Amino acid sequence: MTAIAFPDDEPHYFEHPGLSEPRTKEEWRAYLDFEPPLKPEKLSLELYEQLSAREKSLHNKARNAHHSALVIVRTAKMEAIHHQIRRRMVTNAHQPAGARRGIVLDGPATLGKSTLVKMFGYDFEHSLRQEFPERFERSYRVDNRSIDYTPVVYVNIPSQATPKDLSIALADYMGMGYRSGATKSTITNRLLDEMRRCGVELVIIDDAHFMDLSLREGKVVNDHLKFIANHTAATFIYTGVDLKHSGLFLEGAGGSRVTQTSGRNTLLHIEPFSIETRQDKADWVSVIASMEDALVLYRHQPGTLKRAWKYLHQRTGGNISSLAELIRESAAEAVMTGAEAVDRKLMSSIVINENAQTTYDTSWHEEPQPPIVSSDPDDGETAAS
Repeated sequence: MTAIAFPDDEPHYFEHPGLSEPRTKEEWRAYLDFEPPLKPEKLSLELYEQLSAREKSLHNKARNAHHSALVIVRTAKMEAIHHQIRRRMVTNAHQPAGARRGIVLDGPATLGKSTLVKMFGYDFEHSLRQEFPERFERSYRVDNRSIDYTPVVYVNIPSQATPKDLSIALADYMGMGYRSGATKSTITNRLLDEMRRCGVELVIIDDAHFMDLSLREGKVVNDHLKFIANHTAATFIYTGVDLKHSGLFLEGAGGSRVTQTSGRNTLLHIEPFSIETRQDKADWVSVIASMEDALVLYRHQPGTLKRAWKYLHQRTGGNISSLAELIRESAAEAVMTGAEAVDRKLMSSIVINENAQTTYDTSWHEEPQPPIVSSDPDDGETAAS
């Protein structure tokens, strides 16, 4: 039998990646530098079955690591929103002093809003690394002073955050020390100096619905956000659930205040995938196909998941996060049980998140028919009719 090299000496295959939502610029840089597990070589079924117990164990660990990370599909919707954010940043870049226009991404939970904005920040900072590598060197100096160039700030808002909590979260991200008991104004003023000195261009406020936006506190939080935005040259991106009807836009009370906030931000709605039109179906099927192509399973028939497009939409409600969860869990089950294939029977045995599962369990299911697949790869009917 041909000798197979197994990467048991490459720790990125087997160590816990340790990635979580970044809270500091160092953790953000770890996210930028992180390399997902490589897709292991797919052996022939005959060769796979001849592996020793140790070789098979190592190979399965590599496959499980790859399936756990799977592929982040850059959907057409993601690319369209990234384009709008890039355009907003270009428009904001050299405006006179004052608050730049921001973008608010609103939508139900678990639709991938956080992934979408992190991927934009990832792309933006990596493009800067390529264009201006000297800025990221430790010896980089501006006005004869060393700076820690920090173009992107990513902050995940803690529950019921107050204005001071927001300033502290931003200060902690920047690695800025502050005296215990320091006032909100003291921390904020130092923070603004640090952000300007470090060249912050993009500020992502994730889970903005966790801020205390009640009628009592909404005005105070919004005033604080506007103060920070007014005194930086950065573009602000907010994500959250039901922000359209939250205090982020309502600002406590007062029609003129509502107008002011709405006039400073563009509201973009994130929705689950629809299958109403031919293009909708094509987009949905392309996402499924990208995930299926990433699988390394030895009895899986290519195209099985693609043909189950309607069932997968019923199971997940068109939610890309639920789709990824279902396919990841199914791939893990296929390796663990030796089934080595993901089909509808196996997927039906997988229980995913409560929201998707309950919706599916309580709805009527039409038996899905396979899509009409064109032999012409450029034909728009590739998805379904």
